[in-house]
Amino acid sequence: MDIDNDNIFTVVEEEVKKMGFFKRIASIFVSPVLLMRNIKSYPVIAPMLLLGMGLNLLLMPFWSKLTEISTGKMMEVMVERYGQEYMELMEGTQAALANPTTTIIATVSASVSSVISFLVACLFQALILLIITKIIRGSANYAQYVSLYAHVLIITAIGSLITTPVMATVGTLLDVSSLAAIFMPSGDFSMIPYNILSAITLFEILKSVLLVIGVREINKFSTSESVAAVSIMFILSVAFTAALSSSSLFFMDMAFRSIL
Repeated sequence: MDIDNDNIFTVVEEEVKKMGFFKRIASIFVSPVLLMRNIKSYPVIAPMLLLGMGLNLLLMPFWSKLTEISTGKMMEVMVERYGQEYMELMEGTQAALANPTTTIIATVSASVSSVISFLVACLFQALILLIITKIIRGSANYAQYVSLYAHVLIITAIGSLITTPVMATVGTLLDVSSLAAIFMPSGDFSMIPYNILSAITLFEILKSVLLVIGVREINKFSTSESVAAVSIMFILSVAFTAALSSSSLFFMDMAFRSIL
């Protein structure tokens, strides 16, 4: 009996042995359950956050093109609404946008913004998911949730590395991995349904699947409880992203009206 107990304790000890950096990355894709159990015991945060922010910085060469596309799309919508009056007002702005210095500043600003957004998304979403799971008596703490998000957001960072070059090359702001690319390929960001579908990407869905596993393991929830918590988080995340996309046109429209 003593031998059996020793073997059991040995197995348990091996299961919670702290994973190294590269094993953590590999486990995101090949053994997520073991990774989530490791996060429960060892909520590593900083290395994964730095990796995610570093991956976002690799997108810098493409931000100039995407900024140019974004500005062009925005102007197309405004011209449709206000016609020549808007074009006359924007003549000076167009000249400024064509300046190489302005392009560099916009590229650097977009890159820094993407890195900051990654960090804020990790910290803020972890807090919201913590609150949601506490309502259904979750036992995990904030550090575990931040670690969980720091790991699963690597999925979306890698997704951006795949889709962003394609978007810049094709000349579109439509994420090629989104539902909008399937159901509303000819839509634009002035349409709320389009923005909602754009926020639901293949990598966002994969991230949510990993979150379900993570929430279940760090709280010892049932699968149904974990799915319920992550579903609420998914809906809130999609709604926020879609609202953010729609608001850019709303505030630009409001600013132009104030000038007239």
